[in-house]
Amino acid sequence: MAVRALCEFTAKVGDLDLRFTPSPTAQEGIAGHRTVATRRGADYQVELSLSGDYRELTVRGRADGYDASRNQLEEVKTYRGELDAMPANHRQLHWAQVKVYGWLLCQRLQLESVTLALVYFNIVSEQETLIREPFSAAMLQAFFERQCTIFLGWAQQELAHTQALHTTLGRLKFPHASFRTGQRVLAESVYKAVSTGCCLMAQAPTGIGKTVGTLFPLLKAAPGQKLDKIFFLTAKTPGRRLALDALEVINHSAPELKLRVLELVARDKTCEHPDKA
Repeated sequence: MAVRALCEFTAKVGDLDLRFTPSPTAQEGIAGHRTVATRRGADYQVELSLSGDYRELTVRGRADGYDASRNQLEEVKTYRGELDAMPANHRQLHWAQVKVYGWLLCQRLQLESVTLALVYFNIVSEQETLIREPFSAAMLQAFFERQCTIFLGWAQQELAHTQALHTTLGRLKFPHASFRTGQRVLAESVYKAVSTGCCLMAQAPTGIGKTVGTLFPLLKAAPGQKLDKIFFLTAKTPGRRLALDALEVINHSAPELKLRVLELVARDKTCEHPDKA
């Protein structure tokens, strides 16, 4: 598992606040990292590959830079705008990443301590802001193991849920007493397409139950195809409502199923208090 993915799962906290959007483009980020590296000394190692294990989890990644002469490990973050406007939870996530890298480095080089530094590089002014702090290897190891424990706990829970879900999907019955005219043909076509990895374009008249006739075979095929999620895309809001209603019908017909249904909504429609934004 990548270091960044681990930390974004276990250490990300706070609101979904997009008012501070410092992220440059990928090319600007690469250029910024390169500029920082050229300002360092001869002992500076760039893109240092690190990895480590905790129980059944392997964590790996590339640290931005390590200065062996100063025993300083750096995590470079490019940004634009005012650094003071960065929310505390953003910086907390950055510290989490460099702490994980710090332990992986200590483990690899048998270090008792290391100085960790967040390097914020403004892509417009090309100015650096360094925030550094010394850490012992024991502190970093404890932090690393805590993040891994959090992730493994979730992963084991997800595995148990998926196994139970696939078992119940194998026994799932059609949620109505019988199929409507044309509905069985549609359901069989969808099931065959999913089972063989093919695409299917279907056209059917209104009223045959296309939504249930599509979702039901998708769910039935999920265990055999090892599907852990299904996306149902609609062009308009009424279609989304039909899909949610169909899933509610399927869930009601098999209470032991315990489907997890997530509705994706446009960002500008999700604010609960638009008058206060």
